[in-house]
Amino acid sequence: MSSMLSSKPLGDRISDLALEHYSKLQIGGKPALRSNGVQEWTVLACIFAINETNDHIKLISLATGVKATPDKELPRSRGKILHDCHAEILAIRGFNTVLLQQAGQIKASGKSSDSDIICICQGRLRVKETLSFALYVSRAPCGDASMDLLEDDDSAVWNDSDLGQYVDPNIKTVLRGRSNYKKKGFVRTKPGRKDSNVTFSKSCTDKLCCRQIMSLFNALNWDLFDKPVFLKYIVVPHVSTALENGFMRASSTRMKCFENVRPLKLLSCSEGFPGDKKNDSQEPALMGLIQLHVCSTLPPLQQCIVNGVKNGSFVKAPKPLRKNCETLVSRAHQWRLFRDIRGLEDTASYCDYKNHQFDRNALKLRVRQALSKDGWVCTGRDDC
Repeated sequence: MSSMLSSKPLGDRISDLALEHYSKLQIGGKPALRSNGVQEWTVLACIFAINETNDHIKLISLATGVKATPDKELPRSRGKILHDCHAEILAIRGFNTVLLQQAGQIKASGKSSDSDIICICQGRLRVKETLSFALYVSRAPCGDASMDLLEDDDSAVWNDSDLGQYVDPNIKTVLRGRSNYKKKGFVRTKPGRKDSNVTFSKSCTDKLCCRQIMSLFNALNWDLFDKPVFLKYIVVPHVSTALENGFMRASSTRMKCFENVRPLKLLSCSEGFPGDKKNDSQEPALMGLIQLHVCSTLPPLQQCIVNGVKNGSFVKAPKPLRKNCETLVSRAHQWRLFRDIRGLEDTASYCDYKNHQFDRNALKLRVRQALSKDGWVCTGRDDC
């Protein structure tokens, strides 16, 4: 499903397509009414490819989700548990899985399809240069860009001595969730209740800022493709001045030490998302969803996600995870696709491979230093 040229603004055309695809989903992955009468809410995110030549818009990946995995779960993951199940991050992971899937198909057939978003150019894989990419998200991404949208409350001003706001008391430039939200320009971890287990996954704002420097590619596609690609647009319903200011501070001001930063164009759309939070009695949805549009001639690939793995596959620690519990966008699945494309041995280690990406790692270090001068808080090691 795609959109051709119309009289509507680009933001509304992208939003219309996102909501049209969402409306066709089955119940799984949508907010549910729980047995106790509590209504759930969720976030919808989609990555679209826009052909700049004919103004054609095509969905690449769609996701719902609002959860993140506590760091204490990662020792048994072996690449199978998704660290971050916020919809924006799932959609970007989905985009990278689509690239890997299409790259594998090209390796098998020796040619690309007109419907693919990648091609072979001078013997190397390349994302088609006629394409630009947009992220639709049904509400402002968590983290610094959306801090201006929170309710004004002077009691929320904390002192630096209040250690509850920090993930690590020695690193004052990484805050936990929405703690002390009047502090602007800081890295934040994924939000969660104060009594919840800590996740070290960074906010969607921070991850999007990193992507604008390091590209939409993950570590694997970084090596597969000869030219990086970046988001050009982000589409959010009812963009306010506060959100515009927040995005400018989070994405431009914080990254001003980098030359030629790709500006992210913030587009507004008029239609709200039906699954969004409407009142404080609602709870975040327990289940998320990923949908991948790999091939135009086949139905999209789709999976529901609970606790970072396929629905029905999760078991509580200390039991080992069930066989084949990993999703299509998991580290383990992407690593298998990449090994097949590159012809690597089954014993090859994901983390060892990443550790030898010296140029990428140096750039990542520079980005982290720009975002958090006091240092970085890393998630647990999760090798596969």
